[in-house]
Formats: sequence, structure tokens, C-alpha cells
Amino acid sequence: MKFCIIGYPVKHSISPRLYNEYFKRAKMDHLYVMEEIPPDDFDSEIKRVMEEYDGFNVTIPHKEKVMRYVTPSEDAKKIKAVNCVFRGKGYNTDWTGVVRSLESVEVKEPVVVVGAGGASRAVIYALLYLGVEDIWVTNRTLERAKNLEFPVKIFPFDRLDEMVRGAGSLFNTTSVGMKGEELPVSDDSLKNLSLVYDVIYFDTPLVVKARKLGVKHIIKGNLMFYYQAMENLKIWGIYDEEVFKEVFGEVLK
Repeated sequence: MKFCIIGYPVKHSISPRLYNEYFKRAKMDHLYVMEEIPPDDFDSEIKRVMEEYDGFNVTIPHKEKVMRYVTPSEDAKKIKAVNCVFRGKGYNTDWTGVVRSLESVEVKEPVVVVGAGGASRAVIYALLYLGVEDIWVTNRTLERAKNLEFPVKIFPFDRLDEMVRGAGSLFNTTSVGMKGEELPVSDDSLKNLSLVYDVIYFDTPLVVKARKLGVKHIIKGNLMFYYQAMENLKIWGIYDEEVFKEVFGEVLK
């Protein structure tokens, strides 16, 4: 079978390296590649991708757009975002990745969620599933946050530091930090948090700062990615637990 990841940009993605090494170790005749699709080309390119690949992953900024071209699962319908496709059906494995990554962590409320895109929807859905009730959301584009359709409180982005100061946990679901950018959150606000969660799977300035300040629980996107990738392979019908654990540990060490 042939798989890929679509997004813009996707050059930073470790998915091809992970899955191709997994296929090699598991002695499976499959291939996983990158398809970098600019937003303006999405509608013309997605049809080709659907025809050319058995399955694919979807990342920023296409998780919501792809909904129009697949038959979404019940969870994907509620989240309104798809990150895994197999033979025309769309799934959301982001939210299960978040839930599994929080299994041994207490999520103290209120919880601040930065972002209002597909990753944010998955995080909020996961938090609600876990019984979290007090969720505060902010986004640079306020209207987008207001369209989330979840029982959350919406705040302007310029109040982020104030929000974090009064919160117990912080989730960054945006790409801020991928190129070294920093969220406008002061040390004084950050140091009192119990949990900092960044969906980016390497050390961002937020993660580095939280570690330096002694935040009790710090979770990076690599843990979410671990469980998400596991779920992808199960959906594609090619999951081997022993090989996956071995390969993932080597690729993300």
C-alpha cells in the first residue's frame, strides 16, 4: 500500500521516516511519502491524493478542509477535523493521542487552550471526554474561536498572559514555537502552572521555559504523536506492537 502526509509545510514532519522504518522492520511492502500542498492548491490536489494513495495523514492547515472529501467517523464529525484517512473514510486520531498522553497526569483547571484550528478542536474534545469543565480558549483570530461550538469560554488573544496567570494548565495547539517563536506569556504567569502541553513534538521556547521554571508536568507532542501513530496503523490494519515500540523509540530518541 502507499501512504503519505499532506499539509503546508510538511518538510519538518518525521512521519515518513517513522513509517518507512516501521514498514522495513515489519517486512511490509508499503511506502510513506510527503505531499506538500499549499492552501490555494488544496481543492485541486486532494482529488489526486485520494486516488493515488490508500491512506494518508493530514496536518496543518488542511484538517478541516479535508472533511468535505471523506466520509468522517462520528468523532471526526464532532471535532470537525480529520487527520487520518483510509480508503475514503476520515478519522481523528489526534484526540485519542491526547487522551492517552494524559493518562497519568492530573489536568488542573481552569485549562487555557491556545488556538482554534483542527488540533485545538481535538484537544478540547479530549479534555471534555476526560471530564474537564473549565476550558478557556484564545486565538489570534477571535471569530474562529467563537465558531468552535464547544462549551468553552472565549477570550481575546491580548489577554493570554492574564489567562495563564489564573489557570492550572496550558495547552498550545498552534504552530507557534516551530520556528523559535514565543507565546506572549510571562515567567510569573507560567511558573504557577501544574501542566504545560505543547502539540509540537520537539522542545519549543515554551517547553524550555516551563522546564526551567520547574513546571511539574510538561508534555510535548511526541507523546501524543506516539499514540496517534499507533492508532493510524490500527486503522490501516498493519499494526505490530513490538516493532512499533522499537522503531518509535529509535526515531524519536
